[in-house]
Amino acid sequence: MLGVALFSLLTAWFFCLPDTLFNTPSSTVILDASGQLLAAQIAPDGQWRFNSEDSVPSKFEQCILIYEDRDFYSHLGIDFSALARAFWQNIRNQSIVSGASTISMQTMRMARNKRKRTYWQKSIEIAWALRAELKYTKAEILKLYCANAPFGGNVVGLETASWRYYDKPSKELSWAESAALAVLPNAPGMIFPGRNPAEFLRKRNSLLLRLQKLEIIDNQTYELALLEPLPSAPLPLPIHSHHLLSEATKSQNGKLIHTSIRIDYHKEASRIVESRLLELNKNKIYNAAILISNTATGEVLAYIGNGLISSSNGLANDMIQTPRSSGSILKPFLYGAMLESAAITPRSLIPDIPTQYAGFAPKNYDEEYDGVVPAEEALARSLNIPAVHMLKDYGIPLFHKKLKDIGLTTLSFPPSHYGLSLILGGAEVKLWDLVNAYRAIGSRLLVSNENQLYSHLHYEATKDLKTSAYSFSKSVSWSMLEAMALVNRPEERASWELFGGQQKIAWKTGTSYGFRDAWAVGVSPKFTVGVWVGNASGEGRPGITGLNAAAPILFDVFNSLPSSDWFKAPVSELASVDLCVNSGMRASKNCASIAKYEIPKECLKTSSCTYCYVEHLDQTRRFRVNTNCYPQGEIIHESRFELPPLQAWFYRQKTAFYKEKAPWHPNCNNQTETQAIQLIYPRNHSSIFIPRELNGVQENVVLKAAHFRRDAQIHWHLNDEYLGITQNFHHMEIQVPEGKYLLTLIDELGLEHAQWIVIRER
Repeated sequence: MLGVALFSLLTAWFFCLPDTLFNTPSSTVILDASGQLLAAQIAPDGQWRFNSEDSVPSKFEQCILIYEDRDFYSHLGIDFSALARAFWQNIRNQSIVSGASTISMQTMRMARNKRKRTYWQKSIEIAWALRAELKYTKAEILKLYCANAPFGGNVVGLETASWRYYDKPSKELSWAESAALAVLPNAPGMIFPGRNPAEFLRKRNSLLLRLQKLEIIDNQTYELALLEPLPSAPLPLPIHSHHLLSEATKSQNGKLIHTSIRIDYHKEASRIVESRLLELNKNKIYNAAILISNTATGEVLAYIGNGLISSSNGLANDMIQTPRSSGSILKPFLYGAMLESAAITPRSLIPDIPTQYAGFAPKNYDEEYDGVVPAEEALARSLNIPAVHMLKDYGIPLFHKKLKDIGLTTLSFPPSHYGLSLILGGAEVKLWDLVNAYRAIGSRLLVSNENQLYSHLHYEATKDLKTSAYSFSKSVSWSMLEAMALVNRPEERASWELFGGQQKIAWKTGTSYGFRDAWAVGVSPKFTVGVWVGNASGEGRPGITGLNAAAPILFDVFNSLPSSDWFKAPVSELASVDLCVNSGMRASKNCASIAKYEIPKECLKTSSCTYCYVEHLDQTRRFRVNTNCYPQGEIIHESRFELPPLQAWFYRQKTAFYKEKAPWHPNCNNQTETQAIQLIYPRNHSSIFIPRELNGVQENVVLKAAHFRRDAQIHWHLNDEYLGITQNFHHMEIQVPEGKYLLTLIDELGLEHAQWIVIRER
């Protein structure tokens, strides 16, 4: 029976420890790349309790062992001589005045939730301590003790105490600070900082003296340590990134999270956005967000989810993770897709004329037209109409898929839902996804092999900005960055150049419909920075534009960061080819002006120039001729650049060098033109709505046309009625009831253009 009892007792002892000693909840804590505290959230039980992933700092370890348990590393969990001494003292005083608890026993007592101090409870602590010495290493037991010891009030654990009392991580504590914290767990209520300073000071200095006598610290260190002040009441914990804390809590609640945030970058970005918001607030613009990442690695270096921390004006909202209307910020990706598919070269001409597709009529910011504009310039100037033409040519479904491939996670509707407005703000995007996508363009030029590009990068709290499964080629990425770095940005008539710094940056702005969202994203070899400005409520304000509101913040941030050289061109993936200077297409034998350009190799598949042709002129070079009406030996052959009439009409308003096609020689009066006249307004298959004045009277409808010759005359006919003649400036006013009409335009040479128009009343 005795053997069975002993076996049962031994079995009970062997299984006496729970699988997890401490089940108490922990605070969510985020640290920057150097271990500095960014923010923390109190544990659900109302305690500040930080998890510690590091070993116990050497200074604190020596202090706590000297003060609490000098034989910690030599005993088996209990100190028998100390137990005997404590037992005799308690018997003599007829009460418990000494516990003789080792650190192992104290850890077990804390694990059992500090139950009432009785001999029976002490026996259980002893049993648990002996068993713990077999299950855990000494270092693990000491770490458990330091992580769960009370340090006064609701401060639990060494790491928590170090931040609450000294505003630093425990590894940076001095000898005096380590000694002060070492004496707290023994009696946290009696010598709570600020409550009993005389006793607190006596205990700390007594411990420092013992350290000096044991030659753990020298005399000078001891003397200097005595001069250090005691901590007062617990300090408020820093909240450098409230929104990042909220984001981290979603997936890693109760964890001590190491991030790649650089607190110096983060603080400066916070200062910049708050400074700019002071001005923006005057225009009732209350919110702004900044995200800074390392272009090469994707590590997030600053995370400003909103300019200030407040529940008013939506400032508590994390605008980095909130989907908002994209405005023009997606245009670079369409430009890259067009290059990649060999649809254009960087210099290819894109139409910039009045445009309407099934009721969708895009406008440029300045409501002007260039006729045609080179693709890279259209991107640099953020022109809307060329972007719509490119999307129409590329295909909405293809571009929709491309955006999802590069990591935009908010395109939840099918392509048909967005239509052509997809490129002008018809979709919602997150700043997080945008910075990810833009960063991928730059990172493509910073790696030497594919495995580096797609590797899993360290970032626990915010998941790293990672390159998606798809990215543009190096040559296309280079062309995208070069276009975004062009300095020609007159689209908002603002002095944007005042924002610039010394370094070259590829950047793009965007403004959503109704002036609700302002975007700016910039890329350099070191950093990718994204900025959003607006009102979290969605209220639009006239000053919320990418150039006026977001770009100044973008350049403030870049000017505060270390500068870098520009990206190196991927020479092996670029091709040096002859392009037509006028059309930007691959040069043909008809092109008079040719120049060498470095273009992506994908663009080698683009077609040759279709805008240039050989014109046959008489000896005066004033008239066109052919062998049917002019002697063959006297014909002069010249290369000419020609645009379609509507494009030419707007182009020649902005471009002095454009030459109109020469008229036919009088001897060649039987020759006809094709597409000499083009209707500007209304466009084909569109309806005209008759406007009304305030008194209800119908206003006139103004019809507009273009002719390939500047001085041409056009005769206007509506059904069978002759309306009149125009020259140079081809506008005609009409006032007719609603209905369907045949509009016929005839020039003085008899060339004709006819088109049905529909007029409706509002």
